[in-house]
Amino acid sequence: GSAAAVNPDIITRLYEKMGFHLSPKWNNRDRIEQMVTAIYNAPLDGLMADDYHLSDIEKLNERIVSSDEPAPEDIERMEVLLSDALFLLSSHLAAGKTDPVSVDPQWKASGRTLRENWSSYIDSMLSTNNISDILQNLTPAHREYANLKKALALYRQIETMGGWGSFSTSLPKLEMGMRHPDVASLRKRLAFTQGNTEFKPEDEELFDQPLRDQLIVFQQMNGLEADGVVGKATAEVLNIPVRDRIETIEANLERWRWISSDLGDRYILVNAADFELRAIVKNQQEFQTRAIVGTSKRQTPVFSSVMKYMVLNPEWVVPPKIMKLDVIPDIIKDSAYLVKKNMKILKMDGSEVEPASIDWKSVSENRFPYMIRQEPGQGNPLGKVKFMFANEYDVYIHDTPSRSLFTRNIRSFSSGCVRIDNALELARYLLKDDPDWTPKRLQEAIDKGQKRTIVLKKPVPVHILYLTAWADDKGTAYFGKDIYDRDRQLITALK
Repeated sequence: GSAAAVNPDIITRLYEKMGFHLSPKWNNRDRIEQMVTAIYNAPLDGLMADDYHLSDIEKLNERIVSSDEPAPEDIERMEVLLSDALFLLSSHLAAGKTDPVSVDPQWKASGRTLRENWSSYIDSMLSTNNISDILQNLTPAHREYANLKKALALYRQIETMGGWGSFSTSLPKLEMGMRHPDVASLRKRLAFTQGNTEFKPEDEELFDQPLRDQLIVFQQMNGLEADGVVGKATAEVLNIPVRDRIETIEANLERWRWISSDLGDRYILVNAADFELRAIVKNQQEFQTRAIVGTSKRQTPVFSSVMKYMVLNPEWVVPPKIMKLDVIPDIIKDSAYLVKKNMKILKMDGSEVEPASIDWKSVSENRFPYMIRQEPGQGNPLGKVKFMFANEYDVYIHDTPSRSLFTRNIRSFSSGCVRIDNALELARYLLKDDPDWTPKRLQEAIDKGQKRTIVLKKPVPVHILYLTAWADDKGTAYFGKDIYDRDRQLITALK
């Protein structure tokens, strides 16, 4: 995945031919070489070299170099192309090639924006910096971005070698102990992404333990249930062509270009496409727990905010949508529903209303001037703690009494909020530097069963993102599930 090389002799000849016709901006041989090199290398960032006039520059270059006396308009045109390429490439690296608002309306994260008068800003940088440094400094500084670039280079290499071909099996499933020709093709397919080509068993068609171990790693890296068996879902993912994976990586590089360059020294990151919540401090992960996000009908939006407090033993005020779709129909079906669920009906001023005094027959979804609140305790869907950060979507992070859903590998069941597996551990983690709230004291407050608000001494930025591919420091790629089907539009827009 190394950079494409530009022939330095050609640049020298081009520069000499254009001679004294050049304006001060481009009257510098190395600057021209760096610009052309940067265009050649745009694909390393998942961008397309021809968006930056590569073929026009190459054609014009041949014409200028091969003529005895180049036409002044050709030289002028070359400068225009180089200047425009610099303007476009610098702005795409700094804030993305596409506009998140039009490509992904759900994306509301604090983004990178270009400063006013971008072209004069870039020109002013030229007087003191060389082009490769300028562009390098505009690229997202996030480690995730650099890691994805490594993954992109590796996948491009696989593509250059001809990709991994298609994979399919005639059997309903492949599992350990079986002997079949499809097992040999499974080995071949896994060798591409698990990189284990040295491994040559005596019997390639036998599904043995080392192959199962490799398959489990593959499943973990692709958001599949890691059961070591090739069933329908795993077979489908094994058959995704390398080109599609490259496009997914490119789409996620673009998402990182949209994301604000400073997420904070210490922040919480929820990736809705890999169902995890992580706490990051100075680029290192300090805490991680599984998360459940919104269904495709009630999607968790992408946004940034700041967590300022948590609530122990929270009450749950039923959101209007859930009240309309779920709760009111259940009350009408079962008069004991409110008691079973420990729910109260309140007027807008907070005073309590007797359920019996309401004529439930006349309640329509638009005419219900009350709130319904579920008291803290057993069965409350927010569990023992909720974490609050201001946002217009009514989204927060909370505990949950229903644990079974966390074991599923695709976790999009909520109505938009983020439910987490180890909520109490997150609470302890966020309070670890607060002497007033030792783990013991926290547990006592929870056991009391009363609602209690704890303000964080140091508020923590929260970023809820949607990233369908990521990579580790070695450039090993991991793919999530595009549960909200947002990749396609972005991939199309990038072309």
